[in-house]
Amino acid sequence: MEQATRALLERYPASALLWSVLAMALQLQGKDGLAALQETVELAPADAEGHLHLGNAHMDGGHPDLAMPCFMRALELAPGFAEAMSRLGDALQAQGHLKEAAECYRGALELDPALAMAHAGKADILQAQQQFQAAEASYRQALALAPGATDLYRKLGDVQVALNRPEPAMQSYAAALAIDAGNAMAHGGLGNVLFRLDRNAQAAASYRAATALPAAIAAHYHGLGRSLHALGETAEAEIAYRQAIALDATVAAPMLHYADLLRETRRQESAIAIYQAALLLEPHNIDALNNLGMALQDNGQLEQALATFRQVALLTPDNPITHSNIAATLNAMGQREAALQSCRRAVKLGPKSTAAHVNLGTCLMEMGRLSEAVSSFETVVKLDPLQRRAHVNISAALARLGRVEQAIAHARQALKINPDWDELHSNLLFYLTHSPDIDAAALFAEHLRYAEHFEAPLRASWPLHTNTREPERRLRIGFVSADLYNHAVAHFITPILEHLALSPRLEIVIYANSFHIDPISRHLHGLAGIWRQVEKLTHAELAQLITSDAIDILIDLSGHTGFNRLPTFARKPAPLQLTWIGYPGTTGLQAMDYFLTDRYYSPPGVLDDQFTEKLIRLPACAPFLPSPAAPEISAAPSISNGHITFGSFNRASKLSREVIARWSALLRAAPETKMLLAAMPNKQASDRLRSWFAREGIAADRLTFHGYTSIDEYLALHSQVDLCLDTYPYTSGTTGFHALWMGVPTLTMPGPTLPGFVSAAILSHAGLADFIADGEQDFLAKGLAHASDPGRLASMRLEMRERMNLAASGQPAEIAVGLEVALRHIWQRWCAGAIPVSFEARSNGIVAQPQEEGLS
Repeated sequence: MEQATRALLERYPASALLWSVLAMALQLQGKDGLAALQETVELAPADAEGHLHLGNAHMDGGHPDLAMPCFMRALELAPGFAEAMSRLGDALQAQGHLKEAAECYRGALELDPALAMAHAGKADILQAQQQFQAAEASYRQALALAPGATDLYRKLGDVQVALNRPEPAMQSYAAALAIDAGNAMAHGGLGNVLFRLDRNAQAAASYRAATALPAAIAAHYHGLGRSLHALGETAEAEIAYRQAIALDATVAAPMLHYADLLRETRRQESAIAIYQAALLLEPHNIDALNNLGMALQDNGQLEQALATFRQVALLTPDNPITHSNIAATLNAMGQREAALQSCRRAVKLGPKSTAAHVNLGTCLMEMGRLSEAVSSFETVVKLDPLQRRAHVNISAALARLGRVEQAIAHARQALKINPDWDELHSNLLFYLTHSPDIDAAALFAEHLRYAEHFEAPLRASWPLHTNTREPERRLRIGFVSADLYNHAVAHFITPILEHLALSPRLEIVIYANSFHIDPISRHLHGLAGIWRQVEKLTHAELAQLITSDAIDILIDLSGHTGFNRLPTFARKPAPLQLTWIGYPGTTGLQAMDYFLTDRYYSPPGVLDDQFTEKLIRLPACAPFLPSPAAPEISAAPSISNGHITFGSFNRASKLSREVIARWSALLRAAPETKMLLAAMPNKQASDRLRSWFAREGIAADRLTFHGYTSIDEYLALHSQVDLCLDTYPYTSGTTGFHALWMGVPTLTMPGPTLPGFVSAAILSHAGLADFIADGEQDFLAKGLAHASDPGRLASMRLEMRERMNLAASGQPAEIAVGLEVALRHIWQRWCAGAIPVSFEARSNGIVAQPQEEGLS
């Protein structure tokens, strides 16, 4: 064999075909390809072609370091050997020696301008140096010489992507795949272009084709994960991300996108762990740090979130978003002044950053600086008219400033921009309950309009509830609220839940729609059989959770107030749904079956036609628990100062020109009296009220104004008041309870809607009906009568707490038993297929209203 080989070499030197034949012959003798080539070279050490082939074999095996000596030996033997020169360039490029590689390609092209591989190698270098236009020209030259080279089309596509020319890039990838449908890199490149164009379904198909091939790499799985993620197919996206990380755990990007998915699907602790893993690879990755901070914030780890955002600030000190994130975290921690400083810095660095202005406005609102907050949010709207949070907060701040009609106007205008802003629509309804310019029928129609927009499209897909229809079985009662912390709603509901939690016939499930940790939230958590944090769930997700929890009766504690979940209730996730406490009026929803009230709050037959719900009248609508901060009742101030002092502790949004005119008529008729007004949001609001009083002939020296203050100081202010005057049409609620507890009754005039009956209900339960006026003239007459009898007010003051303790509102156990009776009754009716009807529930049973019974 050796003699025959030598003869062939002497006869056919430097023949590529000969070298291939000889190598094959040696392989047939049992030698591997590389060993065969090595032996062949040893047989003809002076033949350049042999060294070239051996070098190629080393390159194919991933050993450019071993290939280089082979190519260099070939060039020593044949200095004009262009192919060897080009391949030496390839070996140098593979080892990162780009400058030297470029010299080789240039030399090869001087030897042979038609050498396709040299043009391709030159293009590779230009691409690595980001000289993309020159690289594109070189790839085209290479393709003109070697039109069947599939990977050249793929590389041309990569360059065109870098030049932001997606259409030509897609054509290049398509050309590569037309030649070789198994080119994984071309499939991946095409997927990249399609993903950039937001053609995510097509991108996913291309990435799937790439990952189905043996040559698939981590980047293809990463791309598949991103496209599926964008399509909302999170389960499959998660699998793809995990595969990308498994194939190459040295790249941070798949980890970051996987962590983003985990955060979006509310798996904050897992997201935090993955972000931290990515940061081990890229400690200064700004996106990773920012998103880690957001995940920590979402998880309630505010100190850690703040530390993370501050780390970002060290890396990018002039980034407004970073300072906005710091401000938002500080604000959540209650560090208002520090938050405000960060907000102002963010706005200075990014005057056109909507996030910075939103955070500034939010911080100012939290600090009670409402006029400044409105200005900040108006700036946001100028920058981005579609910014929902800014519109919500503008109207909210205007309402808190007492500028209710402006709040209404702004909310209506904003809803023209986007009618789907359900929170803003609820806010509009709440503001309308304060307006004296809308009658009961029109207000009810506005609530129906809300339902028509947000509920009507969902009614056809209401679930068929499969809850077991056993009238006497243990019931699962769900409560949904964002106010389960130190909030008025929590104070009302706590004594009820304390009693219901002891009932063996009920299981309490609480859906907390805000994340707060304080003594009250912890106490309520202990009363629940199941407690779920749901503030991150969409309305559809929450509805699905409630249905899967097999809730029998679901109770809303918000109505049309902040952070409500009425769009969840509109999906009818439970067979029976009630609304209670949070909002003085109908939800407008057909999905809401009942409204919990009492016989004074909504007298039978008076307000029923203003509700889509049927009315359940409990012993009292809600109990009142006095604040532990309440001081002892003081002597009536009229005893020491010789005149009656009227008072108001209502928020500014309830104070209209009409209310001030009514109070002023009484002040004019009793010229020795004075008035104290508390809970003023700022000096602007106080000055506006002074001007309204002045137009009614009331001098400023008869008026005293106080701003927002602590609960103990607020309650102590009642020592300066003999009689409170009520607002209209939205009367006193919690403020009326507090005033009575401090010995001060409220003179009220019921209005045409439920908010107008709040004070009347409180007074009626306490046996104080003579403080309820029937119209304007009676309000004036009763006010003068009480003002002319300071002795009676002084003596009543000392007995007020006993009255409240004896009232139904002072008997939470009685209310809780009445509620449990009502819940059992409506459940029994549902089991029997009966439709909802209004009734009164007492601790000893049901009192039916004169209303026709029916079957559903």
